[in-house]
Amino acid sequence: METVKQQIKDCRAAERVLHDNLSGLDHEEVWCIFLARDNTVIAKEMVSMGTLTQTSIDNRTVIRRALLNNAAGIILLHNHPSGNPQPSQSDIRFTSGMKKACDLMDIRFLDHIIFTDRGFFSFSEEKTFNN
Repeated sequence: METVKQQIKDCRAAERVLHDNLSGLDHEEVWCIFLARDNTVIAKEMVSMGTLTQTSIDNRTVIRRALLNNAAGIILLHNHPSGNPQPSQSDIRFTSGMKKACDLMDIRFLDHIIFTDRGFFSFSEEKTFNN
């Protein structure tokens, strides 16, 4: 039997892919969904684990994992254990830098989603950057 690959059509579908991985955590984690050209999921990987209030991640880590997965596109997700889905200044700077790094490598940066147990913030949905 052939496995049906999940296609990501919007931020809600992306959030559902990692909902169970990010629910109820008491520390921050950054995950990446690696996508084929048709937005089907190739892989999902944790790329950073942090503390209650922060995590450290650099663009090179994400780009390297995207290249190793032969991904045409990526979606980043990370959680805020505080329950506040609004992006910090650090989140905004990181997202901007990540988008530029992906553009240079011809990888589509589709979204950065901040997850909480009560909801989420999508940079793409909020039109914070153009993808």
